[in-house]
Amino acid sequence: MATVIIDTSSDEAKRLVDYLKTVKYVKVLENVDSETYDSEFVEMINNRKDQASVKIDLDNLWK
Repeated sequence: MATVIIDTSSDEAKRLVDYLKTVKYVKVLENVDSETYDSEFVEMINNRKDQASVKIDLDNLWK
C-alpha cells in the first residue's frame, strides 16, 4: 500500500483525483484529518527517539 498526497487546489490536480477515482484498485480518501494519530502515542514516540538505544542479545532473547 502507498500513500499519495495531492494538493487539489488546482484544476489539473482535481482532474487527476477524478481519474484516480475511476481506477478499480485505487481508493481515494478525501478530507482526511491529519490529526488522526493519538497525541499521547505521538508524544511517547517523540520522547523515545532521544533516548539511548539498548542492545539485545538475540541468542538469549527467550531464556
